[in-house]
Amino acid sequence: MTSLHVAPDRRAELKARYRLAILDAADSLIRERGKPQFSVDELAERADVSRRTVFNHFASLDEVIMTTCTRVLSAAVDEFRAATASYPAGDESLVALFEQITTAIRAMDLPPVVAYLAGVLGAESEDGRSPHSLGDVFTRATEQLAAEIADRASAIDELEVAILVSSVMNGVSVVSGHWLARTGGGLDAPSRRVWHELLDRLISTIRTGYAPTDQQERIEE
Repeated sequence: MTSLHVAPDRRAELKARYRLAILDAADSLIRERGKPQFSVDELAERADVSRRTVFNHFASLDEVIMTTCTRVLSAAVDEFRAATASYPAGDESLVALFEQITTAIRAMDLPPVVAYLAGVLGAESEDGRSPHSLGDVFTRATEQLAAEIADRASAIDELEVAILVSSVMNGVSVVSGHWLARTGGGLDAPSRRVWHELLDRLISTIRTGYAPTDQQERIEE
């Protein structure tokens, strides 16, 4: 049992270790069973912690599952973070930031992550409903990414950065839903072509926006 007199740094280290053990156990159980269906007792046993420790770190089993999914997506966007960390100081424009973000998104291997998340989040709970959505996970990741990028791209208005990052990341969430509907989450070459096609359409739409073209303006006149 942990002593009440553990030094603050040691206590924080233990808390982080227990939290990681719980999330690792949840991920292991999900991958092993193909769906997020396990009890708190099973989770605690797999993590080698007490039931009470699980609830000291998470409000519910649903929160454990959501955090596990968010961690999977966050691991996938680590390369995104690395790419955007090199934001060029000499060209601190919204256009340059958009190009860098979309280049990084194109380079990410997201289909396997989306397929995994869909399998987890699509599982029905006891009441027959899926308590989570793919959009919820992307929203969690988006908030953190927007804050990180805004700190680095300090020459650009923080609101504009947040809107840009949100547009791209939530757009990827929408693309994910359409991709799953069209391919069933398969990871073969044709399925991946569909992913890139949808991603291209997303980026093109955000880049051009919804302002009328010169031709449309002339027609309206």
